[in-house]
Amino acid sequence: MKNSLFLLVLFLITTCRLGGQNADSIIIKNLFDNALQSEISYRQLQSLCEVAPGRLAGLPAMDTAMQYMMRMMKSMPFDSVYIQPCMVRQWLPGRDTAYYTVDGKRNHPLTVDILGGSVPTPEIGITAQTVTFSSIDEMKRADPATIKGKIVYFNRPMNQTHVNTFRAYGENASMRVLGADEASKLGAVAVLVRSINTATDDFPHTGIMRYKTTDTKIPAFAISTKDALELDSVLMKFSETNVYLHSTCKELPEIQQGNVIGEIRGTVHPERFITVGGHLDAWYNSAGAHDDGGGCMQSLEVARLFFATGYKLQHTLRVVMFIDEEMDQRGGKKYAEEALAKSEKHLFALESDRGVALPTGFSIDAPEAAYNRIVSWKNLLEPYGFYLWYKGGSGVDVGFLKGSCTALAGIVCDSQRYFEYHHSANDTFDKIVRRELQLGAAGMAALIYLVDKYGLE
Repeated sequence: MKNSLFLLVLFLITTCRLGGQNADSIIIKNLFDNALQSEISYRQLQSLCEVAPGRLAGLPAMDTAMQYMMRMMKSMPFDSVYIQPCMVRQWLPGRDTAYYTVDGKRNHPLTVDILGGSVPTPEIGITAQTVTFSSIDEMKRADPATIKGKIVYFNRPMNQTHVNTFRAYGENASMRVLGADEASKLGAVAVLVRSINTATDDFPHTGIMRYKTTDTKIPAFAISTKDALELDSVLMKFSETNVYLHSTCKELPEIQQGNVIGEIRGTVHPERFITVGGHLDAWYNSAGAHDDGGGCMQSLEVARLFFATGYKLQHTLRVVMFIDEEMDQRGGKKYAEEALAKSEKHLFALESDRGVALPTGFSIDAPEAAYNRIVSWKNLLEPYGFYLWYKGGSGVDVGFLKGSCTALAGIVCDSQRYFEYHHSANDTFDKIVRRELQLGAAGMAALIYLVDKYGLE
């Protein structure tokens, strides 16, 4: 009798669990089916890339992008759509010119882009010999006399042996970000950085650079990988080759722009928030398709999928188009500051900012219990290719919620081609694969559905 009762209870528990999983599987399949048949998000991204390329925070293109997103979101049944104002830098790129000269003969053009936040060159430009290093540490070990009055050329290719290309990017990024600051202390007059790019092409890859420890500010440029190889070859034969650099970039007073936010009010816990987003800004030289227009459109698609499938969220969902991730992250900081000031309860925040190639899983930043709860749903998403779930960072913008949000996450995608596009004029809409974009959006929606239904406690 006891054995029979035990078996009955076990059967009922198992049936309930399987029944719950089956219901979840049906809802998740509906999300994926709807996403994979839709071109709405894909076409919205195409329009964004066409109407607002070069939408760096502080530039007029960002105003255009904000207006575009406001129109898109107001055409959807959000409960509210609004701009969360914040001040941003107004750094304006200018006209960039570079060439090298051998023995005072013909000038050979080099393809360069000024780094974000750099000071301009003098009006006449800078002409000097170069001194080459593979890292900041190597430069610091050099005799300052060999650097004074020279252009420091940081020439280290990305490590092609790293399957995770973000690891290779992290190894090289310090030269771009801090190279000019450190080189100025040793008397350098400018910095030239080999583009952080896994391919050999003629697209310079820009990015933020910072002046942190010195009042002596020197300009910094990225050189395309193709021209870096050409310059390398010349310098091996003619070490005293002169390089000319010129940029008319400038910085104006800060202006007000802001995060664009759409809210779906929760039916059970409207006072508790789930956030999903990407950053709306893109570099001045880029259409920003993968970085991060695609992430914004995936986040907006999450909301559209809930509207289309009829799922009613228990918690309030905020879709956030963050501003200024590329320069100073003021949009992410502002969002977190206001959430803290209003004592808002944030359950979950998910960011898409690793390109919109084929999705492979999620990187999760959460306490052990919440992490284990999230990973317990892996089997529901593995059939759609989401097999890689691990502890790690979430995203730059949602990361500012750490400590006040139960769990943070970032969608992870195949990274093999991402740095061919990243921060360059090569990041165009034609590099987007609709199915991959939609798979990512559906996976994000499915994870948010599970968090919304079951919670993280």
